[in-house]
Amino acid sequence: MHAPKTNLCTICRGHKKLCGRDICPIIEKKRIREAIVPLINKDIFGASPSAFFVGDWNYPKVLVGPLVPPVHENTEIFDLPEGWHGKELDEIIKFRSLLVRSKEFVKVSDAKNPKGYLEKSQEIVMSKKPVDVELILKKTPHFALEFSQFSPPTGPSGFVESFKISENPKVPRVVDKINSDDIKASKGISLLYDKDIPVSHISKLLSAGLLGEQKNRKLVPTRWSITATDDSLSKFHLKKVKSSPEINKFEIYHDEDVGNRFVVILFPSMWCYEFLECWLPGSLFLESSLSPNVISDYELFDGRKEYASLTAGAYYAARFSVTEHLFESRRQAGALVFMEVHPSYHTPVGVWRVREITRNALQKKPDSFDTEEEVLRKASEILSLPFEKYREKSKILGFKHRQKTLSDWMNS
Repeated sequence: MHAPKTNLCTICRGHKKLCGRDICPIIEKKRIREAIVPLINKDIFGASPSAFFVGDWNYPKVLVGPLVPPVHENTEIFDLPEGWHGKELDEIIKFRSLLVRSKEFVKVSDAKNPKGYLEKSQEIVMSKKPVDVELILKKTPHFALEFSQFSPPTGPSGFVESFKISENPKVPRVVDKINSDDIKASKGISLLYDKDIPVSHISKLLSAGLLGEQKNRKLVPTRWSITATDDSLSKFHLKKVKSSPEINKFEIYHDEDVGNRFVVILFPSMWCYEFLECWLPGSLFLESSLSPNVISDYELFDGRKEYASLTAGAYYAARFSVTEHLFESRRQAGALVFMEVHPSYHTPVGVWRVREITRNALQKKPDSFDTEEEVLRKASEILSLPFEKYREKSKILGFKHRQKTLSDWMNS
């Protein structure tokens, strides 16, 4: 759990909120530790919610393993980001901290011919329901919480001594079929999505080396698989979106969750997209005394050739939600997505939040306007940072100064 600088902590002691956060990360970590430690030992018997983690350190021989909680009831939600919207950040951290990460070094190429530990792990990943597992670690793990900007947090970890599945995994027919078919991973991803397999489950199947042509299958580090799935599904959507009629109004959607505020503007245009990100003073990566900075990545009709390195996985997660919305509404538009991170987002929990908050925003009825000026004025009322700061950084909005309208520019 990310903590602010120690000199502030010494003065504050969790009461004065000198770091700008409503909840002290140090005190919160202690509270979670006291609740979790009594449940953790080297022998773990619990229901794994098809949770699976592949590290990227030491690639191509990486640490791999299912995540197993020392409990049996209601564990499905522990690894289902689609069900986390509206939950408190601390609740998410607490149930994720129960997931003990078993691990063993495995070559990524072993996914083509899995045996033993990896084969059993893959069986768990394929299941749509939690699977009872008996796990014995080589020693009792120390309490630890591991956080990432890309993937959800995990709890203690330890090397495996023995691993046993205590019941038959419940594998959806379509998952079993796609796993058996010798087709490209991108095709498998889109087919699973068409059959309503959750995006988070699809990314785990990709990570576990269960998708793709048999000769090319390999384990994919978790953080890579999340972005690869978002990217692949966006491109699947865009094949249809780019030939759909354009919207005829300026639409604005917004939503807020776990200290992250999102505003989505859709405007009449050929497809283009920009993601603008701002961490406000006192938030996780910006001290209260510093000025906020806006970063952005964008693409035009033909897409990007390089990875969106500034906004990284968040760019692809939001793009997925936007293209999903346009795909389902059979429309084409330009899109601007604004993300503001507030001090209450005190601990990183992954890019799932970007996907799900944007998704939730786009499920609401939008405010519609006839002009660009009106929609930008509405956005400025919702966002905390003065809108001029976004305008200065936005590549797509910047073209407005040289073209009559955004649509004129995109169609010129």
